[in-house]
Amino acid sequence: MGRIGDWLRARLTRKRIASIGVDRKVRYVEDVPSDRFVLIVELMIVFFVGLIALEVVHMLVIGAWNEIIFNGIMLVVGTIVGAVWGRGGS
Repeated sequence: MGRIGDWLRARLTRKRIASIGVDRKVRYVEDVPSDRFVLIVELMIVFFVGLIALEVVHMLVIGAWNEIIFNGIMLVVGTIVGAVWGRGGS
C-alpha cells in the first residue's frame, strides 16, 4: 500500500496489554487491521471527499442545497463509523 494506507493502518492499529509478568514488565499485543479493512476505509474517505466536492460544486453552480448528495455523505460517514466501531473501536 501507499503512504496513506500505511498512515491509516498505524492509526487503526490497537495496542492492548497481553500480560504483566512477575518481573512487572508489561507486554503489549498489537492488533493490526487487515489490508481489506484499510482499503475499504480508504475508499470511504475518497467517496466522502468526492461527495463533499460535488455538494460544493452543486451549491456554487446551481445555488441550492442538494439533499440527495447530503444523504450520500451521511451514508458514507455512517459506514466509516460503523466499520471502525464494529471492529471494536480504535
